[in-house]
Amino acid sequence: MSIDFTESEIKTIQSAVDHRWRKEKIEVNLADIEITKEGEDEPTLAPAVVWEDQNSTFIILKMGAFSYKNFFYYLTDQRFDTGVPEYNDLYECADKLLKAQADFMLSKHTKGLDLHIQK
Repeated sequence: MSIDFTESEIKTIQSAVDHRWRKEKIEVNLADIEITKEGEDEPTLAPAVVWEDQNSTFIILKMGAFSYKNFFYYLTDQRFDTGVPEYNDLYECADKLLKAQADFMLSKHTKGLDLHIQK
């Protein structure tokens, strides 16, 4: 049985998105995504919050009451995540996802430059 996102959780994610795209309005949307959990054979539906920018689709899954997983797709076929299996802080989950995508885009557009990213 899945646990849906609360209105407060949706507002938390929307706040992180609004902070990233200050000059344009990016709306977050609710979805159900079929996943197969580790150690299980059958797929299940997990509630998700999804949004898109020009080249990326962002997804935050709600795995449990205070358990979230994040990843993004670049150009629909390249999947990336933050390297953290699950978060228990939703704002951190959204923030780290946005930073991972920003770092990816920065590295993609600065190849060949002597650039050092400060974390």
